[in-house]
Amino acid sequence: MKYTYLLAVLLVIVSCKTTTTTDSNTPDSNTDWHKLNLKGNVKAIKEIKFLAVDNFSEIQNGEKVKHIYNKEYLFNLDGYKIEQNDYVPDGTLANRIMYLHQDNKLVEYNEYDSQGMLFGTGKYELDADGFPKKLNYKTNDGRYNWSETYVYNQHHKVAEVNHFNAESVLESKEVYKYDENGLLTESELYKDKKLITKNTYMNDKGGSNTELQYSGDSSVYTYIYNFDNKGNWIKKIVFENNNPSGILIREIEYFN
Repeated sequence: MKYTYLLAVLLVIVSCKTTTTTDSNTPDSNTDWHKLNLKGNVKAIKEIKFLAVDNFSEIQNGEKVKHIYNKEYLFNLDGYKIEQNDYVPDGTLANRIMYLHQDNKLVEYNEYDSQGMLFGTGKYELDADGFPKKLNYKTNDGRYNWSETYVYNQHHKVAEVNHFNAESVLESKEVYKYDENGLLTESELYKDKKLITKNTYMNDKGGSNTELQYSGDSSVYTYIYNFDNKGNWIKKIVFENNNPSGILIREIEYFN
């Protein structure tokens, strides 16, 4: 279960909070293509997660990872994510997220269950530069409401995320640090003002994350990638302390 949890967390952190440049004010730097380090005009990405099987000379796909959704992301022609679909390992739709943009700025997302019923909405408050400064999330029944605030560094990279419960009590804080190229190098999680975990990251010249050192149990995770002809990775092998642990496969569709 530890690996399952870490894999889910890694996908969120590495996918959503890294870019390959320190200039976050260029026309294309705020697109989701850029944030996800994607090359070309990507229309859709579907991710499938497997356990890794070490077959001596070759590391092969094992069974699909349980307890983690396989995800599908859809983008518009401007490079912004407009939809996310989460699937259980047998391919059944579990839930769907629809993203609403205004002037290429994310202002709202709506979450739906497998039957298409709306169960939660997140609305963003933007700062003067158009970056999210606060997220307010409410479920339809009002039983699980929460909010987040965001602090940015001088390059408009997310430097701090503060998570509050429905009573506006701070529950956790995440702190992020980057290198001179804008790539994530360190993350810290605090609860009750105590450091819970501290992770460090290494990246290759292309901006792909190659190593994570997880402070929870001093594990080291390393990654090997295969790329398509556009330069986007389509296979990622995860090693835990040099032992193959998981494989992520990405099916990528491009706009014509």
